[in-house]
Amino acid sequence: MIIAPEKAPSGRRSGLASREQLLAVAAMLFARKGLHRVTLAEIAGEAGMSGPAIYNHFESKNALFSEVVCLMYEEEIAAFSEVLDPLDSVCEALDQLMERVPHMYRDDGVLQLLGLTAQLEAVRDPELFMAISDAARRRDEVAIRLVERAKRQGELPADADANELGSMMISLFVGALGNRALRASRHGQFVRSVEALRSLLRMMRSGPAAEQKNPEGVAAEGGVSVV
Repeated sequence: MIIAPEKAPSGRRSGLASREQLLAVAAMLFARKGLHRVTLAEIAGEAGMSGPAIYNHFESKNALFSEVVCLMYEEEIAAFSEVLDPLDSVCEALDQLMERVPHMYRDDGVLQLLGLTAQLEAVRDPELFMAISDAARRRDEVAIRLVERAKRQGELPADADANELGSMMISLFVGALGNRALRASRHGQFVRSVEALRSLLRMMRSGPAAEQKNPEGVAAEGGVSVV
């Protein structure tokens, strides 16, 4: 697990446990140092295995990096899908994501730094890291499908660009709140950032005056409540 890593078991580890430990250690080192300042020997040493033994699991550092990032994205896809798949309302989805996101981020910054590193490497060498770009696209598709459902329900205009709206929704939570998580020294501080974003979205929809006059979030005449 990258989002919520388990403590490494003590004593002799099975091949699967060794691989999981290797992925967790690699995620931490790639996040802290980037791709190019970490060696396979360093990762192997931190994971408690010999340098040559790491090649039993991965043929290269790039292959290890790609698998670590794709694992992180798959965990995020599962988390976003759990929230969004049962819904057909973007308004409700935003509200529920506000509740879920604080539980998805690690306080050591590994998720955020690893995500930033992955974005840079996928742009710099798209052919080498095509699997990373594909995983990021699948993550966006969770929200894109939600937007399509919201369009069919009439919550959004029929000509709304589902690809752009869905991708922007994911970017809002992964990017904006990810950045705030990096700057938050404590979990409580990050929760305040989430609440600030919630308030910002409300003001963008109705304006600060409307929010004060309508604290229950009831849509004004002709409007649609966003959060």
